[in-house]
Amino acid sequence: MSGYIGTAPVPQAVQRRQSFTATGSAQTTFATVGYTVGFVDVYLNGVHLLGDGTDYTASNGSDIVLTAGASAGDVVEVISFETFEVASQTFTGTTTVTKSSGAPLVANRQVDDGSIIDLRKDGSTVGSIGSNTSGSRLHIGKDNVALSFAAGGANAIIPWDSTANAVEDAALSLGGSTARFKDAYLSGGVYLGGTGSANYLSDYEEGTWTPTASYLSSSDGSYTKIGDLVYVEGSVTFGSTSSTQQVIIGGLPMAASGGRGGLYIRYTNVGYAFSMHVSAPTTTFALYWVSGGPVLLSSASTKRIDFAGVYKSA
Repeated sequence: MSGYIGTAPVPQAVQRRQSFTATGSAQTTFATVGYTVGFVDVYLNGVHLLGDGTDYTASNGSDIVLTAGASAGDVVEVISFETFEVASQTFTGTTTVTKSSGAPLVANRQVDDGSIIDLRKDGSTVGSIGSNTSGSRLHIGKDNVALSFAAGGANAIIPWDSTANAVEDAALSLGGSTARFKDAYLSGGVYLGGTGSANYLSDYEEGTWTPTASYLSSSDGSYTKIGDLVYVEGSVTFGSTSSTQQVIIGGLPMAASGGRGGLYIRYTNVGYAFSMHVSAPTTTFALYWVSGGPVLLSSASTKRIDFAGVYKSA
């Protein structure tokens, strides 16, 4: 802007220039083709005038009104500034958008749903980020392999078809036989093979437990719990006693449920078969000879009994 006295026009903005020559003495009003209020500069014979009513007023988006009228032959130049917009442009190299706070980049798709950002490699689309369900949800991916983020109510990540803009039900896998995730941490359960309550696995647990009984010299045990089914195994060794009490082993890791209370499994005790009867809803079970009679402490004395069984937890 060589030749101007005062502040030069802002170079980053889109400028519109209009020049007027005063046709009479003390002309004050000059009608422009339009401007945005607050984004206009006025020059009189090359001298930058002060706005806000000092040297001129520009308040209606059309007229420039000088405070002191121009003389015939004076040149009034009006430079208006418009918002800088780029449409359908291609940039080469790295483009960096920086802002100290707030969103540095806003991509606003209007009217319909679909891709908002198209991601490409060598001109071919490798994926996209877009909107679905009336613009309230974000999805990211390619074709029918995408994820939709359903916040506000559903609070879920949903398999999505970004081409059809629809749910991709029972079609996508998580990982693969040679592309596995490591661990999954769930605070709730998992539905396996279906979506009904019968398909819901809410608990899996492994651990150890200590069998208890009268006159024991040693004991140990382990368990596996899948849902409400508990598999236990253990070993107990009794000391010498002449007691005629029935062998009752306690300390089960979970209390048994009501009803039948468990599955009876036979093992051997120095050549003799017995069964374990889990009582409900306690954490104990009793040993019975296969003939039906109870196993007594005296008959189990100084002997080791290894056992295993399955029962339903309460």
